[in-house]
Amino acid sequence: MKKSLSRQFIIILLIPILIITVTTCIILSYTYQKQADTLISQCSSTVENINLNMTSLTSNMQKAGRLFTASKETQELLLDTSDDRMNRQSFSDSIEGTKSYLSDLTDIIIWNQKDTFSLVSYISLDMERFIKENLESAGSELNYFRFYITPQTQQIYMMHFSPIYVTSFSKEFSKHIGDVVIICKPRMLPQLINSVKDINLTITDTATEKILYQNESTYSPQQVFHQIAQPVSYTDLKITGTIMTDRSFFFYDSYIVFILLLIALSALYILYIAIAVQRTIIRPIHHLNSQIEKADHEKNNIQLDVSSDNEIGSIATQINELLAKITNLNQKNIASQTRLYEMEISKKQTQLYAYQSQINPHFLYNMLQCMRGISLMHGMKQVALICTNMADLFRYSIKGKNYVKLHEEFDIIDKYLYMIAVRFRDRISYTIHMDDNVIECAIPKMILQPLVENAIFHGLESIEEPGQLEIICYLEDEVLHVKIVDNGIGFKTDVLKELTKVLTGEVPGDIFDTFNEKKGLGIINIHNKIQLYEGNQYGISIQHAKNPTIVMIALNPEPDISS
Repeated sequence: MKKSLSRQFIIILLIPILIITVTTCIILSYTYQKQADTLISQCSSTVENINLNMTSLTSNMQKAGRLFTASKETQELLLDTSDDRMNRQSFSDSIEGTKSYLSDLTDIIIWNQKDTFSLVSYISLDMERFIKENLESAGSELNYFRFYITPQTQQIYMMHFSPIYVTSFSKEFSKHIGDVVIICKPRMLPQLINSVKDINLTITDTATEKILYQNESTYSPQQVFHQIAQPVSYTDLKITGTIMTDRSFFFYDSYIVFILLLIALSALYILYIAIAVQRTIIRPIHHLNSQIEKADHEKNNIQLDVSSDNEIGSIATQINELLAKITNLNQKNIASQTRLYEMEISKKQTQLYAYQSQINPHFLYNMLQCMRGISLMHGMKQVALICTNMADLFRYSIKGKNYVKLHEEFDIIDKYLYMIAVRFRDRISYTIHMDDNVIECAIPKMILQPLVENAIFHGLESIEEPGQLEIICYLEDEVLHVKIVDNGIGFKTDVLKELTKVLTGEVPGDIFDTFNEKKGLGIINIHNKIQLYEGNQYGISIQHAKNPTIVMIALNPEPDISS
């Protein structure tokens, strides 16, 4: 037993250690994968967002280039056949229109294959030299983009070059007469690039292999964890997003110490439990088991050494008492008599249960029907009707459905009130008003009878004048209302105060259990039942405490009765 118990205890200790280890590995793996997926998704969406902004900018620059290359005034200016004043006015309108959709516009340059004309502002000589060199080397090349970086400030300008051809029907038709250059200084790109710190972002001109834009974060090739690259349409630009390895392990590294510390604390706690269990449970059990194994059962007055003051010591004491009793009695006779006695008890309990099971609802129904028949034989129609109503009320109360139709509930109330009227010799009268549109509404079963009973036995029974009870049922604001009105003594002030606190949710209803049993008021139980079935927005409220007493029930006219 000693080896078996120790082995089982070791297995029990290894199970939580294994669970903690496996769970920790799963959490770490999931955490790392989740962070990596989040960073990759963030990198992809960031690169896509920058690409959309770049594509929008290049598209607008191409649009501006087409506007000026197709302009009649531009062609006439290059052919030197236009009026200067008219051209300036026309260019001014075109420039203002271009600025409306190209907010980063810096300048518009027209090239007549010899000189350049600035339409917006003045550009530096170095930039003008850069433009001329590109125009002279490109010749009649179609639309293309170039990027210029100022030597002193390292400002980046984006240029779109478009050739101008004669489009009017003349001897110069389709002749290349010059070029137009749209110059922009993107302002949003540096902000977009530098708004992200966890990802390395670069915009590279693949034609020159120059990095035009780069955020402040840097990395080395050995640290690359994931990289996404997208080309910008119609340009030589490439947007690259790079996630560094140290960034992908940031969360992992920051929490690994905490998780390892948690494992160490868990191991220490398990070790403490092992030592405590070994000293307080296993060792005393081993000692007790050893004494029992070494005991000579043929001798009388066998006593075990009680060395523990806990439950194990109590077990040893009980064993000593049992051994003392066994010494004075014949063990075999006691065992035999005990078995016979237990068998007899079991047999009698079985018979008693069988007798009790025979008293079922059908027996009560049959007895009520028998009483009804005897009453009719003696001409006691009122008693016969009471028996019928009692049978119907009992059958209705124990049937399995949780919800019933409203008219079914009122049928039972009507039968119950008839019996009450007979009992009080017509001193209590009642009326029931029910709108036609609520007859088929479903309500929780047996919620009206306890309230009607409260109104009678706690209100109407104590008055000398004739008692009047009125039940009104109607639909208003998509809520089914049942109003119970009586002219009884009403609620006492202290009872009403405590009852209102429960119905409004100010205090929990269970503190009034003793109060309910003493006074017989089932209002709180019915209120809790309604809220349990239909929600906290429904339930019972006391609208008027006395003269008359008005109890209002709010119900869901279309409850979910599938459950």
